[in-house]
Amino acid sequence: MTRWILTIVLAVALIAVGLWGYNQYLQNLEYRNYMENLYQKSFFELVGQIGDIETKLAKLMVSGDQGQSMVLLSDVWRQADAAQVNLGQLPLGHLSLIKTSKFINQLADYCYYLTKKVGRDQTISVEEMNNLRRLHNSCARLNDELKILVDNINSGGVKWGEIRQAKVKQELNEDVENLIERQFIRIERTSIDYPTLIYDGPFSETLQQRRDIRIQGQAIDQKKAKEIAADFVGRDRVAEVNSGPQTKADIETWGVYIKPKDGKGTIFVSVSKRGGKVVNMISDGEIKSARISLEEARRSAERFLSQKGYRSMVPTYSQKFDGTLVINFAYEQGDVIVYPDLVKVKVSLEDGNIVGFDARNYLIAHKERDIKPPKLSLDEARKLVNPNLKIKSEGLAIIPTESGGEKLCYEFKGEYGGDNFIVYIDANNGKEVNILKIIDTANGTLAI
Repeated sequence: MTRWILTIVLAVALIAVGLWGYNQYLQNLEYRNYMENLYQKSFFELVGQIGDIETKLAKLMVSGDQGQSMVLLSDVWRQADAAQVNLGQLPLGHLSLIKTSKFINQLADYCYYLTKKVGRDQTISVEEMNNLRRLHNSCARLNDELKILVDNINSGGVKWGEIRQAKVKQELNEDVENLIERQFIRIERTSIDYPTLIYDGPFSETLQQRRDIRIQGQAIDQKKAKEIAADFVGRDRVAEVNSGPQTKADIETWGVYIKPKDGKGTIFVSVSKRGGKVVNMISDGEIKSARISLEEARRSAERFLSQKGYRSMVPTYSQKFDGTLVINFAYEQGDVIVYPDLVKVKVSLEDGNIVGFDARNYLIAHKERDIKPPKLSLDEARKLVNPNLKIKSEGLAIIPTESGGEKLCYEFKGEYGGDNFIVYIDANNGKEVNILKIIDTANGTLAI
């Protein structure tokens, strides 16, 4: 009798274990399919963006209209930024992406610079057009290499999820390498000429050459990064947390994928391996329509930064596109605006949720500065501004320089001929350092 009861108990236990195991298998299968779809989405968006960038750069070669050139340059800049995000989400090693990533960053920055120049009614020089031609040729070759990779993936030889699993296990096999990882390494080793461009980049990009990373603190593991990412997004919004790709760039990060409870896309969060700081966050959820004002979006961004511990941040420039508002915030120390300490916040105009965040520049540059009294007074600096500019506001600001340094300037905001400008005068020697033209539109404020 006892043996019969024991047999039944063991049979029930075996069935229960079997059901549990099958349920785990289904969950793992669902998770693998979910991650595979994310990687596929990022990759094919990257391929489409590089192809579109090549087309627009080709159009620039034959465009004779200044307005059309500005539209094309602006489109390339935005798509290159988006391509960089998609590239960073692929589960590939740092060495197989470093040159490609640098090229896309440089392409975005250079086209932004030329957008600024054309916006000031200046023509693109012969040298700059040659640079664009070289960038186009490099982009065309990169596009050809990516098409080879598309053919390999479409043949069904390997899946992105296999690469991610192999990376986690540190045992990438030869077949996987040949089809994807090695193809990107091949791209890195081709004769693609990624030109070195030197120019006066915008404030948001001049920190790319900085390497004095200020993130300090203890090293964290992937598990801790998941906790930090979930807290950052908001536990009440989180339905599921999964591991994402790592990066080994100037700030080494853990990647975390978060599935929100509202089912709107996926949120990707990068957390620094040292100090556990959130470097950036981006959501790919669809935004159907704009329902809140730009002012409401700005207040939402300010509340978010305050809640995350970013104090004394002031909004500087903003731009609206695709149902979102992206706002640049700069740190303010005393009465001095510190532009190198930059944080970007992207707000959904549908519900005011934060759908993007980038603190890389802030994490690289932020510190309490020893700001010495300027050698020039405000009155002395004001006299150095062209009298045609009708000054509306003035104050001190620290701006980044091309070489990665910083400069204390007087910032004069004013109007001339119906246009708004900002003039920067070196607070110590009186030289005119920079002039920005400010475009105020229904889509926000853009400095060029």
